[in-house]
Amino acid sequence: MPLPPIRLGQRYSVRVVDEDGERRDLVGTLVAAEASTWTLLPEDRGPEVVEVAAVRGMRAVPPRVVRPASSADAVQRLAARGWPGSAQRRLGGWLLRFGGGDTKRANSVLVAGTLDRPLGDAIEAVRDAYEAEGLRPTAQISFPLTGPTDPATDVDAELARRGWELVEPSVTYVADLRRLPALTPGPAPEVRTSWRDAPSPEWSALADADRRGPAKDVLTAASARYLLLTGADDGRPVARARLAIVDDWGGVSDVVVAPALRRRGLGRAAMDAVVVEARRLGLRFGYLQVVQANRAAVGLYAAGGWRPHHRYHYRVAPARG
Repeated sequence: MPLPPIRLGQRYSVRVVDEDGERRDLVGTLVAAEASTWTLLPEDRGPEVVEVAAVRGMRAVPPRVVRPASSADAVQRLAARGWPGSAQRRLGGWLLRFGGGDTKRANSVLVAGTLDRPLGDAIEAVRDAYEAEGLRPTAQISFPLTGPTDPATDVDAELARRGWELVEPSVTYVADLRRLPALTPGPAPEVRTSWRDAPSPEWSALADADRRGPAKDVLTAASARYLLLTGADDGRPVARARLAIVDDWGGVSDVVVAPALRRRGLGRAAMDAVVVEARRLGLRFGYLQVVQANRAAVGLYAAGGWRPHHRYHYRVAPARG
């Protein structure tokens, strides 16, 4: 049967008939197309090579919809698109991210989905891949809020047995942006709000007095908007935030307030501005990720109506030998 035109990067549902006549349906992004074979990449496992002669039907399908009720893996994959690092590689369903060492999110393997090899071999492949880039091997592993009872537990237990150190226990929060209540009432800081499609020098410099911010290529690897709050009187930068745009979601990160101006409502003002901008862009849902130990940020997000979705932590490999 004649097949419709295909396009690399499009997600397809493909019906294939095996040699024994058994039918199976595959769904994945078309990443390679030769005269006789196509390669589909599902979200949760390794690539599938399909013989074109065995295809009996196909249709383009939209990206999988992710909602606040979706699984931890689904939300983490979505969040990874908003902070992808400068390069990525797949190992079965696992996603290896590389970003020159700037932030663990951009320089860790996202443990999600199924593997295409034994677990021990996969862990060694991860070590080799990150060490080849001069990076310390790091894994990001998610758990439901009720405890580490999902399939990733086996991975976490094996990494612990091998001496991988647990660091930065964190929580992913989600929100329906259309229904967020007003943040905790209080006097509005006298600030001016500006948005740009790229981080300005002033935006980047705001972090330098407190901590070194992510490299620009890591920040700009995904579509995002950059908020800068400045003093209404002197124009001095006082707070900032980044809003990643992923489908109909907005990912909030890099909420920073000038150290000398904290506890004055500027974090609340920044989050208010982020929600207003996200709604203006037509985004429906939001996510953000915060280290559990950052009590001030946890309190701010909870007061703003954001709710915990799942927990995660990192495992960092010990030095070899």
